[in-house]
Amino acid sequence: MTTTTAFDWSAVAPAWDAHRGGVQRETSPVAAALHAGLALREGERVLELGSGTGDHARTLAELVGPSGSLLATDVAQGMVDLTAATLADVPHAEVRRVDAAHTGLPDEDFDAVAFVMGLMFVPEPERAAAEIHRVLRPGGRAGIAVWAGPDKNPWLSCAGMAAMVHGVVAGGPPTGPGGLFSLAEAGRFGEVLGAGGFADAQVQEVPITMTWPDADAWFDQVSQLSGPLAVALASAPEKLDDVRRTATELVGRFATEDGLVVPGLALLAVVDR
Repeated sequence: MTTTTAFDWSAVAPAWDAHRGGVQRETSPVAAALHAGLALREGERVLELGSGTGDHARTLAELVGPSGSLLATDVAQGMVDLTAATLADVPHAEVRRVDAAHTGLPDEDFDAVAFVMGLMFVPEPERAAAEIHRVLRPGGRAGIAVWAGPDKNPWLSCAGMAAMVHGVVAGGPPTGPGGLFSLAEAGRFGEVLGAGGFADAQVQEVPITMTWPDADAWFDQVSQLSGPLAVALASAPEKLDDVRRTATELVGRFATEDGLVVPGLALLAVVDR
């Protein structure tokens, strides 16, 4: 199977499983805005790309009810396994390993498609956008979310900057094709959707707030979930303490009496076929 990402996220699936509760809680504003835009109805057929742990897929299945159906997918087998376990008791949900840019799914088969925090990792996002357009029925809707830039998401960028300072990763922020921030500009995000067939895509900003008890808890979670960074740190264990110290200093400005409170920003487009 052709993969749409340069990194196999199966490597960090156990960490995503361990931290799934916090991730789901902290990104809930994005899910809520997506659900409002999609306005799913009972009986509809929904596709989720990049299902990850399957927690969001479970919510989608609840929204369409037992008279509807959900196909939850991911390109990483480790994530497919997590999703399958999460949805094991949902009879109207199916789980498959699917490449977002080459789905192999039938034309016009779905009423709605959801793709949360995955399109930016596809090296050819226009191809994935075209696939989403192709598999939607006329009048169908797609909800697609990506992260805004590193300056808007210090909870992500502080750890990456610290790793760069100590030579654990090279180059600047991952803004190139398939990188975490590759669709961080609303204009570029809209262009990709337009190239896939979604004319006049409107991109909205969705602010979020990420919280941790302290900077150590933040660094542990972010460094374990950020796949390429996790692998890079594992290959340079002698630098881990230095990276942690620098990252803690960078994120320290967000410390409060209630713990670490760090802002974030997602970009969301809900488009019609």
